[in-house]
Amino acid sequence: MRIALVIYNYSDSKGGVERYVADLTKHLLADGHEVHIFCHRLLDKPPEGQPAPVFHIIDADSVYPPLRYSHFARNVARELAGQKYDIIQGFGRTYSQDIYRVGSGCHWEYLKHRHPSMSHIFGQALQWLNPRNRIVMHLEKRSFAPGAYKKVICISKMVKREIQHYYNVADEAIEVIYNGVDLDRFNPDNRGKYRLSVRERFNLKEEDIVILFTGSGFERKGLRYAIETFSLLTKNLPLKLLVVGNGNIAKYTGFARRLGVAEQVVFAGPQDRIEQYYAASDIFLFPTLYEPFGTVCLEAMASGLPVVTSRSCGASEIMTDSLDSFVVDDPRDVRALAQKVGFLLTPSFKTIAALPSEVPTGTKDGWDRTLCENIGKLARLTASRYSFDENYKQVLQVYKEICPTLSA
Repeated sequence: MRIALVIYNYSDSKGGVERYVADLTKHLLADGHEVHIFCHRLLDKPPEGQPAPVFHIIDADSVYPPLRYSHFARNVARELAGQKYDIIQGFGRTYSQDIYRVGSGCHWEYLKHRHPSMSHIFGQALQWLNPRNRIVMHLEKRSFAPGAYKKVICISKMVKREIQHYYNVADEAIEVIYNGVDLDRFNPDNRGKYRLSVRERFNLKEEDIVILFTGSGFERKGLRYAIETFSLLTKNLPLKLLVVGNGNIAKYTGFARRLGVAEQVVFAGPQDRIEQYYAASDIFLFPTLYEPFGTVCLEAMASGLPVVTSRSCGASEIMTDSLDSFVVDDPRDVRALAQKVGFLLTPSFKTIAALPSEVPTGTKDGWDRTLCENIGKLARLTASRYSFDENYKQVLQVYKEICPTLSA
């Protein structure tokens, strides 16, 4: 097959959609397909000595930053018009593709979760009048217009519901394919390789119970609520909150200080080898305000960590609450989050139903890791059903539907 993948930034090291496209590219190349990448910025090239795609750098320059995505979509459409590909797959708000993989949800829904003022008509009007939002939503609407795609891939049922609500996309035009994870890279065996070295790097003791939060864009990812949840937890145990990602560290350090937990919150900054930080941790806490999927949750589960997240995270759809993970309805409900985490810290409680109304205070006997480890094993088992190889097989099936003569 001759395949074109369209993405604004191409990177082999970043997370999110960039990591997904890089992994998809590797799989396609390994199967002998010819892959062309249409991008505005090539942030890093594939490793030397390995099969590489053909890169096409597309101009998207504009004095006004929000217009860059519109210019990129327009210029990609022009570039592709004179070329022949078996499959064209887009990963952003573009309108010249056979398959549109929606990885960011709908912008209006994002604004509703991101800005509390959207709960009333005046706040909605303010956001609607924002030129940036108008540009993004115009481009998004065009992406779902008739003729802009043959098939839409959604990364969660939550995203599918949003698209059908706002743009009336037909049910038969949508496939839900959950994100996949590299089960070799994200593996409980990493604990023996990286746990002690990462802890030593950040002055974390072997006996510390490390709760991990990771994600760039601290506000949307819910770091405020992670810190507030952490502040409600037992003081009888050696707890640490390890924060990995890019954001306003000074702001959240100040917030942690006001809550009296600044000495227990460790900021590691952005990290490329994130699997090492799952290996160094015991619990994964991710109270995101809005996350169309949340691959970090799947990575944590594959790494054998119990995950505590919210229904605002698309990955919660693959979880079984109180069995392989813990899910709350509202990410702002820090008491509910604290009770879920507290259940993992307090071995005297055997079921979620047995939790008292107050947050558990811990025990003097220390922490029994058995419960966390057992839930982590179930989390790993769930994650094993969502490997990247399985994701790739499902994507190829959609390719065949678009172009039945293709053999994969």
